Amino acid sequence: MRYYLGVVCLVLGAWLIYVAINHRKQVIAARERAAANGGEQKIDPALASMGVAILPFYALYGAFASLLLIGGYFLSDLKLYLSIVDLFGLLVLVVGYSVLMVMRTAYSKLGLDMSQAT
Repeated sequence: MRYYLGVVCLVLGAWLIYVAINHRKQVIAARERAAANGGEQKIDPALASMGVAILPFYALYGAFASLLLIGGYFLSDLKLYLSIVDLFGLLVLVVGYSVLMVMRTAYSKLGLDMSQAT
């Protein structure tokens, strides 16, 4: 059963990173289309500032969860149940989720026409 959890988490983490990068590309393209058409992204300033303010917490979540995973692995008997591949997969999953949340928050699609996004 070893390595299965790590491989699955590695694939899910890589997929989350791909989704985050794809979301960023789509929002940038939608912003460029809006700027070319003379429009702009209309977001409530309070909502925009809240999104910017929450960004460090996603990074701190990723760092803290990674620290707990690594510490728990090396300071407990978790080595009996998980391999290094499993630990690496879990770390990629945590980092992938953090990257996804940062990209979704920093590159919000609120107020943008995403129908032409490719």
